[in-house]
Amino acid sequence: MKDDIKLAKWLDGRMTERELQEFEALPGFETYRKIKEYSGALAAPDTDVDHIYQNVIRNKDKKNKVIKLTPWIAKIAAVLVVTLGVSYFFYTTHTTNTIAEAGTRTEFLLPDNSSVVLNADSKAEFKTWNWDNNRKIELEGEAFFKVAKGKKFDVVTSLGTVTVVGTQFNVKAREDRFDVTCFEGKVMVKSNGKEILLTPGQSAIFENGKNLNIPLEENAEPSWINYEVYFHKESLANVIAEMERQYNITISLPENIDSPFNGALPMNDLDTALDNITSIYHLKAEKSGNRIVLTSE
Repeated sequence: MKDDIKLAKWLDGRMTERELQEFEALPGFETYRKIKEYSGALAAPDTDVDHIYQNVIRNKDKKNKVIKLTPWIAKIAAVLVVTLGVSYFFYTTHTTNTIAEAGTRTEFLLPDNSSVVLNADSKAEFKTWNWDNNRKIELEGEAFFKVAKGKKFDVVTSLGTVTVVGTQFNVKAREDRFDVTCFEGKVMVKSNGKEILLTPGQSAIFENGKNLNIPLEENAEPSWINYEVYFHKESLANVIAEMERQYNITISLPENIDSPFNGALPMNDLDTALDNITSIYHLKAEKSGNRIVLTSE
């Protein structure tokens, strides 16, 4: 109770100099100061409190007991309102960010218990508050989704949007290439003004806005989950970029190679992956720490 009285006197500016010094030395003073500072920034309309009070007294039955709030209680109430308002604002606008750094992968659950596996060098953002009315995930990079039965949400990327209901699918948005593959259920893909409905095994791939046709996917999940990446008509530059993400290294590539790459590369065996690349494109590799330089033979 004594602390409440001190707080009230401080808010009302009625402390002596000594009392003020003792109050400022309290462990919680900095918190009080910030609350007072934030609440002081809010301007309330001018109100004649005494006039309103007198009107209430006249209109009340004389037998009723009326308790008049002192100014310091009103100030404490105002501080509490502001504090609750600030807390509510941060809670409702808070965004959950999940990041998989280069050379790593991360798995997490959405509020509806749908699971997400982020591939290397990828980022996902979503809001947990009011999820039922705002089912949206913003994705940069690549992720594999296993959507809880009957649940629906959108995956939004810079290259297109994927709408799903109780399904399993993979989304990759890297540079100018947008890949979506459905492994279970149905997936609606929207990109460049086009809408494509995918069923299990089907993929939609856009590169520089052009839709590419690829064979049906026979696996039950994307190959990168098992540390192998299959490339279909990918530029060698894109292949090297994926290797850099998976192995967390830097690879220099000759500029005169323009033929696409088809096939699978291991993402847990760098030497084997490099042997495949160098043998197909007649290159040689020189290693120096985390840097590899590929040159023509």
